[in-house]
Amino acid sequence: MSTKRKRRASNPIGLIITLLALVALLGLLSGFLTHTLVSRSRASAQASPSATPRTQTSPTNTSAAVPSAVATDTVPASSVTGQFQLSVSVTPKKMKPGQQITIVVRAFTPDAHTPIVGLPCVLRAPSDGSPALFSSWPPATPTDATGAATWTLTAPQQPAGTYEVEAYAKASAWSYRLDSTAEVIAS
Repeated sequence: MSTKRKRRASNPIGLIITLLALVALLGLLSGFLTHTLVSRSRASAQASPSATPRTQTSPTNTSAAVPSAVATDTVPASSVTGQFQLSVSVTPKKMKPGQQITIVVRAFTPDAHTPIVGLPCVLRAPSDGSPALFSSWPPATPTDATGAATWTLTAPQQPAGTYEVEAYAKASAWSYRLDSTAEVIAS
């Protein structure tokens, strides 16, 4: 009686090549998907005004009435194109009601930090609902040759506490907002 043995195909080289090809294909596919997703998110962030960056700094708090009230969502037309960022400083950081304060918003390119000239900037209540420093806001101010828009204001009659000011600017296809905090201290 003859017994036939089934011969098992044991070709380890063929199996290794097949596994390597499968891993390489999976790597290419994951790289392609990652590239596609990152490209789409960058494109939508650059083109969408609703995808504006939001960061916080530590400016001072002033809570006095400002002479002229302005609709805070109205931003004058701008001839500025491309992306920009803002920085905000409030001096002094801690203030008493009635004290004179200075708020400076600087606009610059994100890559080389080159000043942006002629960009209308506004101060407004924080869009996140945080306590606002002012109840009425000064008019928009364009940035000067150094990229700065400057307001000299009077700290409002607010109870002691921490308040926020939001700086906002909008170009043709890009907008940016930045919150800054300020502290009103007892007089």
